[in-house]
Amino acid sequence: MAMKALLRLTSLGVLVLGVHVAACLDVDDAVDRFCRGRPGACPVEAPDGGPDGNGILDGGDAGGVPGGEDGGLDGGDGGLDGESGRDGGADAGLPDGGREPPGWKSVTSMQTRRTGHTATELQDGRVLVVGGSSTGNNPGDSPTNTTELYTASANSWRPGPNLGTARVAHTATLLENGNVLVVGGRGPAGEALSSAEIYNVDANQWTPASPIPLGARANHAAILLPSRKVLVAGGGNSELDGLDTAAIYDPNDDSWTNAGNMKVERNVLTLTLLDGGVVLAIGGFNRYGAETTAEVYDAKQPDAGWRLLGERMEDGRNGHASTLLPLGGILVTGSLEGSPGTVLKTVELFDPSSDSWTPQADMREARFLHTATALPSGEVLIAGGYSSPYAKPRASAEIFRRDGGWELIAPMASARVSHTATWLESGSVLMIGGSDGGVVLNTAERYVP
Repeated sequence: MAMKALLRLTSLGVLVLGVHVAACLDVDDAVDRFCRGRPGACPVEAPDGGPDGNGILDGGDAGGVPGGEDGGLDGGDGGLDGESGRDGGADAGLPDGGREPPGWKSVTSMQTRRTGHTATELQDGRVLVVGGSSTGNNPGDSPTNTTELYTASANSWRPGPNLGTARVAHTATLLENGNVLVVGGRGPAGEALSSAEIYNVDANQWTPASPIPLGARANHAAILLPSRKVLVAGGGNSELDGLDTAAIYDPNDDSWTNAGNMKVERNVLTLTLLDGGVVLAIGGFNRYGAETTAEVYDAKQPDAGWRLLGERMEDGRNGHASTLLPLGGILVTGSLEGSPGTVLKTVELFDPSSDSWTPQADMREARFLHTATALPSGEVLIAGGYSSPYAKPRASAEIFRRDGGWELIAPMASARVSHTATWLESGSVLMIGGSDGGVVLNTAERYVP
């Protein structure tokens, strides 16, 4: 069954930020307003800055949020203009203008092979990589309790402290105080977990947190709310169905509050935070297949519960990516729909002002379990994923341009699926691990727009 197979290689939980607008809109002004409203989110550039790096989305999780005045319309188009797109390496040095040349850069390999892990940029710029599995993402494959920390300036990895419980297909959320909350996933025996742990950055150690009270889960989604609490929703405790339960974690007193049941069970969903504390849950699957529905949770009106949108997406979304745009819309890309399954290249845009969906230009290549990362230019980088149901993953990458079109760029050094993509505030996207369809990877690479 396709839905059962999907969970063998899935790692979600990072949401990203990019932009797609009609030509009549002033994108530069929108990005400028976005940056002014979020001091520190956008790099300060010289006047001739040229092209330039979401923390996830991260999908992981909601890590850093990129911005910037002008990324350049062809930043990072790799070999399409006669360049290889892979130059200099991680320590090649910066040009006179203080910026790395665009393209893919080599990165030192991790010490452990990982898929189904999380990667979160910390407030000091390091990246915390947590758990995953070194043998695969099947329920029977053993997860790891190891962690690693990456320092981009030194292009180096060092071991982090071990988790209390080995886990894969969990979530990791950067808290307002700089610590990281890890929830759920699958444990050593392939069982769904209800346990949670917090990484204390200052002490460099993990401490147990209260378990989520509404049931064990893996392949769920989590997002930090404006209240500094964490909303956790959906996922599954089996390979064949989804959960509709949701809860909110308060790090101030290590407590959970019931956030009400969603209207639809959703395994492998995405959560996206909109303005005003409104969260949109998109797609996922359950026993009926890939969901075409989405629903809203308003953190400022928790007693109102979840509200199912009246308008559905044109396609069911499962293994998709959701990207928050500076103008407030959400770009949804790719999916695996049906059984045995068709991989989609379709794209839809959600408009929160009208609660409506609009089809967008198709990606150049169909994919699911890919990553989507917003760039400071307001464009979106898509990388990897499966091209057909569980066939060899793609190494290809493409960029969603400001005019609404898609452009293939130079490919990654390795095909990847169930990898992570983390925006680094130093100005690049860090791709980590995943599987190439044959083995789990310990390799990483960076894309400089």
